[in-house]
Amino acid sequence: MSGCKSLLCRVTYKATDFNAMTAVHLPLSERVLDRLADILVASDDIVDMIRMGERVPDDRTSEVLSSVRLVYEQINDLMKQLTD
Repeated sequence: MSGCKSLLCRVTYKATDFNAMTAVHLPLSERVLDRLADILVASDDIVDMIRMGERVPDDRTSEVLSSVRLVYEQINDLMKQLTD
């Protein structure tokens, strides 16, 4: 995936019983990156839900999509900074 601009392509789905907050054996940076990856996945899911649920986006859904995309980009940029 050399052309992937987002770090979401590197995220793998993990078992639901894993909790990065209590996984003290992992370095703090890895736990933070794990939680940020969760935000990326959730943001992507929100965009998909809105796209699938709305035939014609209204002003409210357009605003939500815009805000979620902004959050996604900010988290993606932050993750890139933390992994460099």
